[in-house]
Amino acid sequence: MMTPQKHRIPRLPLFHRGGQAQRHRAGLIVAVLCVSVSPLWFCGVAEAGLSVSPPRTVLQGKPNKTLTGYFTLTNDGAHPLQVRVEPENWAGGIRGGRGPVPWLKVKPTTLTLRPGKPSRVKFTVRIPKDASGELRAQVFFTTQEVADASAGEGAVSLRSRLGAILYVVVEGTQRIEGAITKVQAFYAASTPGVKRPDRLEVVMGIQNRSNVHIVPDGHVDIRNDKGEIVETVPLQSGWGLLPNEEDTYRAIKHGVHLKPGPYTLELTIFIGGDLRHPVTVTKTATIEIDEAGKLRLIDDA
Repeated sequence: MMTPQKHRIPRLPLFHRGGQAQRHRAGLIVAVLCVSVSPLWFCGVAEAGLSVSPPRTVLQGKPNKTLTGYFTLTNDGAHPLQVRVEPENWAGGIRGGRGPVPWLKVKPTTLTLRPGKPSRVKFTVRIPKDASGELRAQVFFTTQEVADASAGEGAVSLRSRLGAILYVVVEGTQRIEGAITKVQAFYAASTPGVKRPDRLEVVMGIQNRSNVHIVPDGHVDIRNDKGEIVETVPLQSGWGLLPNEEDTYRAIKHGVHLKPGPYTLELTIFIGGDLRHPVTVTKTATIEIDEAGKLRLIDDA
């Protein structure tokens, strides 16, 4: 079964590998390839007229099962594009090694896209009999504009690389666990003219203790000393964590005016939902608002 996922790219870290500047967060990879034309360098963004759907795919199946699906490629530019389809092993995430993907086949491996014309690339996954947890691969689409004879002898074709990630969860072997490792809370000024800051942030560390990827979502309920929920602050989610990864997530809400007194923060994080195995992770913390409106974290149980 294939579950296409919408993709968001907040807070993507920039790193370099092999002369390319890449952005990655458990999903889409965007690479900028630079073409040297002495004495200048020209760089093009990865899209360069190409769009790929879906950018993130989750499959589930038992060992020895064969799964199939398709990527849809569209040339949004004005010139034909030559495309090479290049799967890479992504088991170790950003810091892992790269290499062939024996359990994944794509067809075709090269194609030419006419402007405005979509084409499909079929992929076939054969889950190894000894697989467990999750298989991961990036399928890269390296593009180059087809040379235009009228452009002259010195013309340079733009090359770029766009990646879509493929997760394959091995049914019956997945383990989904997570933890909230730390909590901070503070006010920040956000609305002009207000005497007190009214932008509330609850910052937390979320650790993936699973053997599969997770995409955290959730919220923070704020209860007063009577146990009543006075505010619900949504988590800024959209990116995921590979196994054993930890990152900082924020729950943010504007226009929050808490009266002086003690409050309980109830953090509720949902993981595993896109894998059809939802797990809820919770943690509480205590804050206090003084008469001046300042917030102080008392305890994070």
